[in-house]
Amino acid sequence: MFGRSLAHSIGTGGFRLRSNARARVRTCASSAAAGGTAPVAAGNPFLKAGITSGGLSLMGDLLAQTWSSEAAKRKGLPGKTIDLQRTARMATFGLFLYGPAQHVWYGWLARQFPGASVRSFASKVALNQVALGPAVLSASFAWNLTLTGQADKIVSKIRNDGPATLATGWKFWVPASCINFKLVPLQYQVLYMSACGLLWTAYLSYASNL
Repeated sequence: MFGRSLAHSIGTGGFRLRSNARARVRTCASSAAAGGTAPVAAGNPFLKAGITSGGLSLMGDLLAQTWSSEAAKRKGLPGKTIDLQRTARMATFGLFLYGPAQHVWYGWLARQFPGASVRSFASKVALNQVALGPAVLSASFAWNLTLTGQADKIVSKIRNDGPATLATGWKFWVPASCINFKLVPLQYQVLYMSACGLLWTAYLSYASNL
């Protein structure tokens, strides 16, 4: 009797161990299949910022080129096909440079000017325009000209087109920055400003072809 009870207990325990092991294996497999790669970007703020900015830069350039083509057609001119190399340049600029740089910049601003006081708010908006704006514009010119084999034109491009582009940009970016620093949480500021960049890129292209 004792032997049968012991054998039954051992058999039951072994079955439970095997069942628990299979359950753990199924759980691990399900977790890997469902979200094995998703946490990579979520756990790396630089990668997340780069992917966000790169994707929005890609969409912004495609939108800008589409609007420019439609504007040309309305004037009776032949519409241009999408320049995928240009789109790739803009996407990689957002992915490798603009997105990660924004993450570092807004984190630094938040540490240097914490809180929501008028001084903190005004300092962030001012620095965003006098420091980040020229740096991003110059980097964008340099990125595109270098990738098209025209690196020798970077300085003249910045000198000739930089001031006018900055002056026009401030009309859009000052209000956008005010909303960003006053209303948008820090973790969403790269996303918000990248979305504004999408609209700005598309608008500039469309307005220049009216």
